[in-house]
Amino acid sequence: MTKKNLTSLSAALVFDARATLGECPRWDAEAQCLYWVDINGNALHRFDPATGTNESMDIGQNIGCFAQDQRGGFIAGLRSGYARISEFGGAVIALTSPNFDPVSARFNDGRCDGQGRFWAGTMWGPRDRAGGTVYRLDADGRFSAQACPTVITNGITFSPDGKTMTLADTPSHELWAFDYDEATGTPSNRRVLRTYDPPTGRPDGACVDADGNVYVAIFQGGRVEKLSPSGELLTTIIVPAPNPTCCTFGGPDLRTLYITTARTRMSEEELAAMPEAGGIYAARIDAPHAPGIVEPRYAG
Repeated sequence: MTKKNLTSLSAALVFDARATLGECPRWDAEAQCLYWVDINGNALHRFDPATGTNESMDIGQNIGCFAQDQRGGFIAGLRSGYARISEFGGAVIALTSPNFDPVSARFNDGRCDGQGRFWAGTMWGPRDRAGGTVYRLDADGRFSAQACPTVITNGITFSPDGKTMTLADTPSHELWAFDYDEATGTPSNRRVLRTYDPPTGRPDGACVDADGNVYVAIFQGGRVEKLSPSGELLTTIIVPAPNPTCCTFGGPDLRTLYITTARTRMSEEELAAMPEAGGIYAARIDAPHAPGIVEPRYAG
C-alpha cells in the first residue's frame, strides 16, 4: 500500500491576545465575529476579524466553554457550573448544575450536538485520577452524566451526519471516537481514534469540517492535526506558538481555521522567545480541503 503524502499548512497571528489560557473559539456566522475565552482570565471575548478589534466581558470566574443559544445569548460551563449569559456584556445567570466541588473541578471543553444539546465536561484539578465527568445538558434544562470519566475533558466534536462523537482525555494522550445516536443523545462503542506520544504534544480542543474530518489542537506540540474520520493523519497546520488549545472554522466561506493558544506553563525564557504565545492564529483552508460547518446553537 502506498503511503499518502501528507500536506502541511501554516497559521499566522491575527490577534496578539497574550491570553493565559485562550480556549473555546466559536464563530458567529450571523455577526461574522469570533467568540473565545481566556479561562484563567475569567473573560469571554469577541474578536472582529474585519477590524482587528477585540472586546472582553468579565465573567467573574473561570469560563471553560460556551455555545451560542437560540435566544441570542450563550450557555456556558463555568468554574461553579452551568450559567446563561443573556448577551455579550449582559447578565450572567447561574443555573441548576451538577454537584461537583469547584475547588477541585471546573467545566472545561464543550459544544452542542446537532439537536442543540450542550455537551460539556469537567477537568479534575489534582490530576491524580479520572475525576472529571462529561455531561449532556438537554433543552429542558435537565442534565446527565454521559460518555466516560476523564482527567481533563477535551476534544468534544460531532460529525456533520450526527453519527460520530469524539472526546479526548488530554493527560491520557488519547482521542476517542464513539458511535452517536443523535435522536437520543447517546454515545456508545468507545474506541481509540488516535494515540499521542507525550514528547510531541497532547490532544486538546477540536472541531470538524463538512466531510467529518477532525481538526485537533495539539497542546505543547505547536500544531493542529487534520484527521480522517478513521483517525488517519491527513494534514498538519503549523502554529508558531507551542500551546494550541482549540480551533474552529470561520469567515464568510468557513475556510479560515481560527486557533486559540495559551501562555500557561511557559517559562520566562520561553515567553521572551515567543512573546506572541497566547494569541489567536488563523490558517486558510482552501480546496481540496473541505470547509467547516456552522456550529449548532443550544436549543434551551
